[in-house]
Amino acid sequence: MEKQGGLKQPALGIAGTVVCVFIAFGIITWFKPETFIPWAGELAMCLIPTMIIMSLVWQNNYPAPAPSLVQPLKGVYLLFFNMLIGAIIAGYSIKTVGAFVTPPTPPLIFFTIMTVIMTCWFVIVWGCWPAAAIKGNHPAFVGFGTLIVSYAVAYILWKTCFNFDFMKGAPFYDAVAPPSGAFNAFYSLGFFLTALAVMLALVELDFWPLSSISPKAPAFGKQPVWGIVVSVVVILISLLIQWIFVNTMGMDIFAYTLRVPICIIFGEFIMLLLFQTAPVQAVKQPGKGFVLIILNIILAVVMHYIYYWFQTLVAGILPAGPPGYVQELWIATALLGFTFPVITAYTGFFNFWPLTESKASKE
Repeated sequence: MEKQGGLKQPALGIAGTVVCVFIAFGIITWFKPETFIPWAGELAMCLIPTMIIMSLVWQNNYPAPAPSLVQPLKGVYLLFFNMLIGAIIAGYSIKTVGAFVTPPTPPLIFFTIMTVIMTCWFVIVWGCWPAAAIKGNHPAFVGFGTLIVSYAVAYILWKTCFNFDFMKGAPFYDAVAPPSGAFNAFYSLGFFLTALAVMLALVELDFWPLSSISPKAPAFGKQPVWGIVVSVVVILISLLIQWIFVNTMGMDIFAYTLRVPICIIFGEFIMLLLFQTAPVQAVKQPGKGFVLIILNIILAVVMHYIYYWFQTLVAGILPAGPPGYVQELWIATALLGFTFPVITAYTGFFNFWPLTESKASKE
């Protein structure tokens, strides 16, 4: 990350959150619900996988000449590159998975969400393995290789785990020919989003207690063993959480998906990216992680109410629950489809500019 002056944490996180939410709200007001959920949400989410690679793998210093640029020029350059790749991905996804049916259909949107989750999974849990396992490879190979693997696995899981038979009779169904996988698509989506929430919680815990095993057994911390073990842990915890809320407590699956994993993921993004784990940066694990998880839950509740209020302000009171889940889809799209890429671009590409300024710009 660039050396920077200006606001420090946690003031930087507070101000940055206000800036990102303000920008996201400003963009959202351009759209009516009928275009916001399918079109705007789909296109915005197509930016996220490459954004993850650029921020977490390339550290916002690739492609050239990014390392030599200062803000805000660096941010503009990286954002333009990201939008270029995202536009190519969006067009290809609409052509292949979406079968050129417009506006984007639920099966296409679910697939796009899976590409985001799988990119996070291969970067965070697998450390870009197997692309990173090849010694002496170029950053472009690691980044784009991981992106290709993520999309391939996302497609396989989408085909095998997502069942859209309940949508038979919809105007788009015959043209798109969505998969008839093993599980109802809403339940599969809820599970994989729960898995993403669990992964980010493990990041806040620095993967404690698994990380305490690696110093004693170095092979445990190397790929692919580490990726396999962490993935199994994530899957088991995710199944347990979804079973408690949906099967035991009887919560509607899509209401659960929004209120639990999606809102908590949003809280995790705020604490990890905007606050950079402040105000507990110096606290040892597992105390640090547990405090962050509690803050995630508080933010999840607060942000859900804020975005619900904003929805009623700009779109009115939308119908909630089955069959359309319009209200839930609107809030979910606003949280992860729009505000997340704004947060990632602002904290990564622009390095919180102008709340902070690159010291290199003064030299």
